[in-house]
Amino acid sequence: MDLQQKTQELAEKLEKMTARGKDLPFELVEHLEVLDRAVDQILNLLDTALEPRKPTVFVPEPLCASKLAPSNEIRVLLVEDNMVNRKLAMLVLERVGCEVDVAENGAEGVEKFKTGDYLAIFMDCQMPVMDGYEATRAIRKLETGTNSHIPIIAVTANAMKGDKEKCLECGMDDYISKPILPNDLQGAVNRWCSVQA
Repeated sequence: MDLQQKTQELAEKLEKMTARGKDLPFELVEHLEVLDRAVDQILNLLDTALEPRKPTVFVPEPLCASKLAPSNEIRVLLVEDNMVNRKLAMLVLERVGCEVDVAENGAEGVEKFKTGDYLAIFMDCQMPVMDGYEATRAIRKLETGTNSHIPIIAVTANAMKGDKEKCLECGMDDYISKPILPNDLQGAVNRWCSVQA
């Protein structure tokens, strides 16, 4: 079992505890703070490891790079409740030139959509308060009659047959499975955040 799976399981257990109205024990809160600092350190190490270096061999430009909006115009919304997944996705999205706003559940994501100007939304499917499916349906309802359509990319751990179809049926445009891979996120940015000619 890898670190991300263990962290996901812990987050799910904590979510269940707090959803039942239980307060978290003080010792657990302290451990979570230590875990949060450790995750920050790991992500900083990853960030350092991902620093651009002068390649010794030819590295091709990303697909569609010439069609991407200027980096200061690629503004995306990331809707993700899990702290580790959120930080990792933010790191990768920022690396590929995106300005990232964050929402921690679907309801917050819908509110940010109403007030933000985004080229795409990266939407987790399983979240508290309002899940990604319901949030997507709410956004599509808000778009009705506006002649606009924001790309919504599902980012989900569900990898069973029929999950991708479920995402597309509720109005999502694309699907990325977890664990989050940098190439998958960059590919989605390339596909959905291009300049409209």
